[in-house]
Amino acid sequence: MKLTSKPNLAFKPKWRATFLALGVATLLTATASVVQAQTGPTGPTGPTGPTGEIGTKGPKGDPGRTGATGPQGIKGDTGVAGANGATGATGFQGATGPQGIKGDQGIAGTNGTNGATGSQGTAGTNGATGPTGTAGTNGTNGATGNQGIAGATGPTGAAGTNGATGATGTAGTNGTNGATGATGNQGVAGATGATGVGTTGATGATGATGATGISAITGAAEFIRTVQTPNDSVPPGTAFTVDTQVFNNIPTEIVASAGAGGTVFTLAQGVYVIDYEMSLGSAGSIGIYSGPGAGTLVLDTNTISGSATSTTWIHGRAIIAVGSTPQVFAISPVVGTAFVAPAGTAVGFYMIRLTILKIS
Repeated sequence: MKLTSKPNLAFKPKWRATFLALGVATLLTATASVVQAQTGPTGPTGPTGPTGEIGTKGPKGDPGRTGATGPQGIKGDTGVAGANGATGATGFQGATGPQGIKGDQGIAGTNGTNGATGSQGTAGTNGATGPTGTAGTNGTNGATGNQGIAGATGPTGAAGTNGATGATGTAGTNGTNGATGATGNQGVAGATGATGVGTTGATGATGATGATGISAITGAAEFIRTVQTPNDSVPPGTAFTVDTQVFNNIPTEIVASAGAGGTVFTLAQGVYVIDYEMSLGSAGSIGIYSGPGAGTLVLDTNTISGSATSTTWIHGRAIIAVGSTPQVFAISPVVGTAFVAPAGTAVGFYMIRLTILKIS
């Protein structure tokens, strides 16, 4: 680089020393950067020390003339790098000196051992940001290790020759016959033969008509009474009062009315099942009385039921066939005066029930 001087600027001696010091500092900074770039891998970073206080800014000097570049000095031997000393406390930042002449780059010495990290001082005020150092060159990549030699594969053995085929042996004697096997399954049945042709026989005579059977239930009725009077004293031949109709789907064929001291029932022609039940207060017997009218009722002994124990539930049932003339019947004691008691634990319910089913 060619240096030119400015004729109008006086290069004062006091600035000459300043520029010289600045050049020396710059040279040291560049040398340190180059040495750092050529050194081995950086060790772990120690903790950052406290920032020093900002120094006072010096007065701005007059710009001096650029001095001529001196000749390059002889390259000195590389000194052995000394051990890293302990990190001292950060001092106050001084004024920046003049840049000195850049010397030759020396050979980087080996890294010394890292000194002990000093204790962190009290954080000072932030100093001015210094200039960015020159980036060091990247270190070369280490060489890839050699691949190990693969073991040699052994040779394949030669195939052996086939041996000669042996002579055929003589035939053995025949063995004895085995036992007779089991009988096989029966074969599938053959197809059915064709139907023979013949004339249909004459129709037989019609048989006699059978008797008419009993049909299903054609009607029903139910009557009850839960009040004790007048069923608290009923002598033989006097009808019990059963005058509350619960159900009756043939009211023209089963008709209830007052008669014989209580309630009598007139039935039209047909066959009926009569079912009566009650709880008597003493031992007694009950039966069905029937006749052409309420004043001519007679006991039908086939319908009697009773108990020798008091407060027992009496239950009687009978079948009555009525001809073309309507018939009257009633429920009445057979021996002794009877009275209806409460139906078990149903206090206040003096139940007497009469159910009539017409089955034909």
